[in-house]
Amino acid sequence: MNRDAAVVVGAGHNGLVAAFYLARAGLDVTVIEARDVVGGACVTEEVIPGYRFSTCANRAAWLRPQVVQDLGIVERGVTFSAPDGSPLGPRGTHLASGEPFVWWPDPERTRDEIARFSVREADAWMDWRAFWGQFVELFGPYLLTLPPTLRELVERADGLGVGDALQSVLTTSVADLADRFFQSALLRNHVQPPHDASTVHDTGSSLVMAVAAAAAGYTETGRSAPGGFVRGGMGALTDAMAEAAREQGVRIVLGSPVERIVTVGGQVEGVRTATGEFYPCRLVMSNADPKRTFRTLVDPEQLDARFLARVDGLTTRIAPLKLLCALDELPQFDGLPSEEILRFGSYVICPDREYQVRAWRDAYDGRVPTAPIISVSVPSAWDETVAPAGHHTASVFIRYAPVRLRDGTWPDRKAELADHLIDLIGRRSPNFKDAVVDYVLLTPEDFEARHLLTDGSIHHVDLSANQLLWNRPLPELARYRTPVHGLYLCGAGTHPYGEVSGASGHNAAHAVLADLRTNSR
Repeated sequence: MNRDAAVVVGAGHNGLVAAFYLARAGLDVTVIEARDVVGGACVTEEVIPGYRFSTCANRAAWLRPQVVQDLGIVERGVTFSAPDGSPLGPRGTHLASGEPFVWWPDPERTRDEIARFSVREADAWMDWRAFWGQFVELFGPYLLTLPPTLRELVERADGLGVGDALQSVLTTSVADLADRFFQSALLRNHVQPPHDASTVHDTGSSLVMAVAAAAAGYTETGRSAPGGFVRGGMGALTDAMAEAAREQGVRIVLGSPVERIVTVGGQVEGVRTATGEFYPCRLVMSNADPKRTFRTLVDPEQLDARFLARVDGLTTRIAPLKLLCALDELPQFDGLPSEEILRFGSYVICPDREYQVRAWRDAYDGRVPTAPIISVSVPSAWDETVAPAGHHTASVFIRYAPVRLRDGTWPDRKAELADHLIDLIGRRSPNFKDAVVDYVLLTPEDFEARHLLTDGSIHHVDLSANQLLWNRPLPELARYRTPVHGLYLCGAGTHPYGEVSGASGHNAAHAVLADLRTNSR
């Protein structure tokens, strides 16, 4: 057996990044991917003839500058809608009153928008931004390292003079903090934790926002990474990552689902695929989610029952929906600069705090969402390559959806739900419904089947406070190592967390290389 041989399970973006760093250090690396295309959940697919969509990950929000630099992403011709600016772009919305409102990437422009309603709240908004800015230097240096322990984090916070701020995010909810800063419903209603981090009222929900603030604002190279929509869709990014890995000698095997990570006596011995190939090695990096890794890929008989129970207890309670629409014209939203918003950002339906809480609770209870949080992006407004001339692609991301329905099944409820979502968008966009040429609705069940994401969880495990930092996904797995000698995790379920950042792949590969250096002494 070649002791320098390593296998990476899954050609998602973190798997490709990990393979690149291992091969650059001299290892003989093979990436094995179940699908016929690289990218995992970061792909471009023509799910409607003539229209190309980023079917899972929609945009590059928090790519790590070091990863972009090391893999030569920009030099490989990848073009981003925000080469130097905010990757999230403007967010248009309508307040509970129905009045249009825009959150601009430029904080001064947002301040002016808020000042139309209240100068006092506009000043409070700047204080709010400054509060979250404290966490950039606190959490930022840990984005491309092993996660800190709680003690390390507290000591660093005290040294930076932000100990009280850290205590606040560890012990309060987003709603608690928002209510300290703001007096009006305008701002209290529109402060939300990111992604699947539960509701604004959950203690610890503000910790997710603090880590997200660091991911958005910290740069380890002195220069921010590009972000936003990717020309040609997100698959163009992972194609470039695959090219960088291949240049280092990485072999990428497509259309070959891994059936088993073979272990003997607690040690990796190789990888066996569903098509019968066996790849002998003593080092495997799994880009699959933790539940799939330990419940499907590793023989459960080789693992401690108490450990498996802890893996089973990882929370994947909530998943998204993705409505992909082919349009024959650009949507217009009442009272908003639609083209400016959709060219680089999104339109969001979430009029108040109660709406957000109700959407989360419906999903948690297994109900088909009747009033979901909706975010409408139109990548074709910036990237003309993804749709026929004069037409557009709408990528509609829906928070939150139940992993499994209490009544009925996802295939049975798809058409009904898609019609409802299109109607909801049409209430704010008078031309949207008539502009829809065709659509595809992807449910949690689809994300699991298409992208091999357990429970359709795009972050592998929920972004809850008890599954972040030194606890992500579990304390015994937080440093990328596992109970099986030679098996490491490198996917979105590890520190720092999901999103297309490349950080988990980078960090896991460097943990492997550190162990190899230690064992060679």
